[in-house]
Amino acid sequence: MKKAKALLASITALSCLCASCLPMTEQIPSMYSVVASAEDTEEIATSGTCGENLTWNFEESTGTLTVSGTGAMENWDMYPDWHDFDSDIKKIILKNGVTTIGSNAFSYCTALKSITIPDSVTAIGSSAFSYCTALESITIPDSVIIIGSHAFYCCTALKSIIIPDSVTAIGRSTFDYCTALESITIPDSVTAIGENAFYYCTALKSIIIPDSVTTIEGSAFFGTPWLETKQKENPFVIINGILINGTTCEVEIKIPDSVTAIGGHAFCYSSLTSITIPDSVTTIGGSAFLGTPWLETKQNENLFVIVNEILIDGTTCEGKIKIPDSVTAIGSNAFSYCTALESIIIPDSVKSIGKSAFEYCTALESITIPDSVTTIGDGAFSCCSALTSVTISDSVTSIGECAFYGCESLTSITIENPACKISEDDCCGDAAIFEPATIYGYDNSTAQTYAEKYNINFVSLGTAPASTDTSTTWNGSNTDMNGDDRTDTADTVLILVFSAEYGAGKVSSFAEFMENYQK
Repeated sequence: MKKAKALLASITALSCLCASCLPMTEQIPSMYSVVASAEDTEEIATSGTCGENLTWNFEESTGTLTVSGTGAMENWDMYPDWHDFDSDIKKIILKNGVTTIGSNAFSYCTALKSITIPDSVTAIGSSAFSYCTALESITIPDSVIIIGSHAFYCCTALKSIIIPDSVTAIGRSTFDYCTALESITIPDSVTAIGENAFYYCTALKSIIIPDSVTTIEGSAFFGTPWLETKQKENPFVIINGILINGTTCEVEIKIPDSVTAIGGHAFCYSSLTSITIPDSVTTIGGSAFLGTPWLETKQNENLFVIVNEILIDGTTCEGKIKIPDSVTAIGSNAFSYCTALESIIIPDSVKSIGKSAFEYCTALESITIPDSVTTIGDGAFSCCSALTSVTISDSVTSIGECAFYGCESLTSITIENPACKISEDDCCGDAAIFEPATIYGYDNSTAQTYAEKYNINFVSLGTAPASTDTSTTWNGSNTDMNGDDRTDTADTVLILVFSAEYGAGKVSSFAEFMENYQK
């Protein structure tokens, strides 16, 4: 076997993308070209390590890749060590003891038709099976709790998959461009469906969505026959109180009082000139009204477009601004591509900063997150290329994936909450926070753990002050979650489930989660 075989699947990747133009916020796994040279003719290894206690072996005669050992698999920014055999791997066997499938582990395995996943696996990493274009079916065991973003992206032959009851969320673009997938049943355990989760699944006619789903993000079902059928039945496509699509509506509409949330891209580029939004709506997704005459009129009336205390648009702002005190949430994409925004004051009334809220605000140099804010969404400040410093108060309990991705001038980020959950989902091959940034945080904090994992300079603020919050007994570093005086897989599962339920808004504290768990 020679490396010269490794001319890969950029063509495959491009064929998946030609079907349609993707939404602005769609993030696609990176595509790489491989060029063979004279030096690529040396023999390559058919075995090696792929985790602290894991080994891999590839049998060329049968096209079988076997992973053995115990513990977590490595996450790869680009290609795993067996990448040179991508076009030859027909079967993958994961031995019992493997606990995770790493990010990008089997992406571009274009000949893969069979995989055995043992009950020991609890998580499937982002882009783990992306571009596995020959994979027709896969059985995911009940032990799996997390399926990462883009996990099955562009698996164009995938016809069937069973999502186990253990999974609590379907991530961003998980089944994006799975053009052979005809039906899907989402289990009662799932509470959230991410952006573009089933985007352009052009054969998907049947979808069963349980009442447990309380969050459906933008374009989750765009381009599916299922959505087209729903649009013909009613111009308002409403699932569990979430209005996920209304693009066939015209001119003037009144949203029903039963609606509690408007999904991202719900009315994107429709011809609406008048919209009545009831007080029942408490969540509005990113770019929900992008390109509508209604939004343009609102922008002309006021720099800040505010609906039910949610700031949904401020993209016409310039220079230095202060958000009104009436705002309780900065919506997703609220200031996206606001390239003239230099500084912003966020009032204490704001409790959350939505996904991609300030992405590509390229003139924004610094920002202080007030004590009122508890969550910072995915990609909230991504590609703010002039941003040099950020202070995140101790009230913030979670920082979403890619929150500061592409902030190339960021030299200082202070994270005051020692237990703040910092998403570790990769961002096209990079950590969400990276050099030249220095992370300032307390000893033994999640900030320190994150910095050490991604080789980012860390400066200690000393020992964290004693917490006055009695709502939780988990400080982010104590790993004995269930109090049985040992740290094992059960504790890991509790951490993952708590993080998913907290992120979906089902619980407000770890104490509340544990109270329900103990019942």
